[in-house]
Amino acid sequence: MEIRQITRDEVGAFRAAISRGFGNDLDSRQLGPEADQAWLAIFPLDTALAAFEGGAIVATFGSFDHELIVPGGTVPLAGTTTVTVHPTHRRRGLLTAMMARHLAQVRDRGQPLAGLWASEETIYGRFGYGQATPSLELSIPPGLQVPPGPDDLALRFLSTDEARRLLPPVYDRVRPLVPGYLARLAPWWDERHLNDYEWHRDGSSALRIVMAERAGAGVGYVLFRQKFTWDHGPAGETEIEELVAVDDDARRGLWQFITHVDLYPRVSWWSCPIDEPVLEEVDGPARWAPACATPCGSAARRAGRPGSPALRARRRADPGRGRRCRVRHRHLASRGRRGPSHLPPVVG
Repeated sequence: MEIRQITRDEVGAFRAAISRGFGNDLDSRQLGPEADQAWLAIFPLDTALAAFEGGAIVATFGSFDHELIVPGGTVPLAGTTTVTVHPTHRRRGLLTAMMARHLAQVRDRGQPLAGLWASEETIYGRFGYGQATPSLELSIPPGLQVPPGPDDLALRFLSTDEARRLLPPVYDRVRPLVPGYLARLAPWWDERHLNDYEWHRDGSSALRIVMAERAGAGVGYVLFRQKFTWDHGPAGETEIEELVAVDDDARRGLWQFITHVDLYPRVSWWSCPIDEPVLEEVDGPARWAPACATPCGSAARRAGRPGSPALRARRRADPGRGRRCRVRHRHLASRGRRGPSHLPPVVG
């Protein structure tokens, strides 16, 4: 068994091995020399490690180069990724050997932090990783009242080409203000956020992009998908991928839009930030408290473990009545989907 850095000619085989390790199939647009070149635009080749047996790749390991916002500035972050060992080659020490090389490389590259969205978070504690941040899986029932947005806000759908040009400036205005946000270069926007691969959809629609503008300037946006269902009437669901706003008025305007889409009365956000302001503003003067009580704090500490409780945010004004916003508090490292842009939940 040989563990080494891959060559440029082995990128296609490396990506195929990653796909096999996670049990998914690459989209047709993700195959071929052009797709390999686009992937290399965000993935440093010198971080790509593979275990070979008889010329075939049986395990993979790699790292993105990130800049992470922290209070007072930014720090380099090694985005540990593509960690797979094929089920035919488990229990042979391949992960441990590749992790040792990875962490040595992180130190050599001058990166003080390494972080990842782990598919199986229990693996990483023995290597020095730990939970960095919790997050929420938010499910909003029909009829929830969100404070109205301002009258001076205009919303419009964007094409992917327009989004490539107009979304980054909005994100970059917000990024320095939010610890945990990551810098995004143009290739990262393309490959991780705007290239709408079929396997990202999970049975939902193509990616929708709506921009909020004030006086002709972008002040927020929301990326979302739609899943149509009918249950004695329209019961569709709007699935938020990302919502970013430069101020509270823009955020309220986007939430007004996303919670009032005809035929789609339900809204979900699988990676909602735990401090999302809408959780404190919905339903008029009554406020919702997603993590205000001691039991909620206890649940947060247990998040990510088998049998973790689901948190249910309820109105403080009348805790026994009214609508409820179901908030599943999960350690997102246990999810197999793409993570959002903020702080990885597992950091070492």
